[in-house]
Amino acid sequence: MLLTLLVFPASRAVAQSSSVVRSGSFEAGGFVGITEGLDATRVLGGGNLTYAATSVILPYVEYSYFPPIVRQLNFDGLPGYTRVPFNDFHGGVHIRIPIHDSRIVPYLVVGLGALVYPARQIYISGEPSIPVQRTADFAVNFGGGVRYYFSQHWGTRVEAKLYKPTGEYTGVFGKVEVGLFYQFR
Repeated sequence: MLLTLLVFPASRAVAQSSSVVRSGSFEAGGFVGITEGLDATRVLGGGNLTYAATSVILPYVEYSYFPPIVRQLNFDGLPGYTRVPFNDFHGGVHIRIPIHDSRIVPYLVVGLGALVYPARQIYISGEPSIPVQRTADFAVNFGGGVRYYFSQHWGTRVEAKLYKPTGEYTGVFGKVEVGLFYQFR
């Protein structure tokens, strides 16, 4: 009985102090944020899934939805416009920088993927609309962030990234996001 009274509190203390940075775990999370540099500051949303290959390396996949960008066009002197919503599908790696016995974990991120523009219409003053087929352009991104683990399973993160797309949009733009995640295992 005395041994149980001594071992039980010690095992709880070890469990409470075990590292939140573990290998072999999955994280699933959602986020909201803002983007800047396309045409105006816009709200965005999305989600991601990571797998901790090691305590430092987290490969991930991510999806983001960007609200439509209105592009003004000119066809032979006739004014026109189109609304271009797009989706970001990419994968990459988070490189965590664990701080011993800390729930705060900074990380670097690099990814590559595609910006997908759904089918849409071009509207020209006084003319029938013109359909535009769905397209996708290659893009790379990089940045960094900070994770804060509330517990072994729940946490939040703040992340900032720069994107360099090809194709329809070629200028560098950025996004900042904040989200919650759940760590399985």
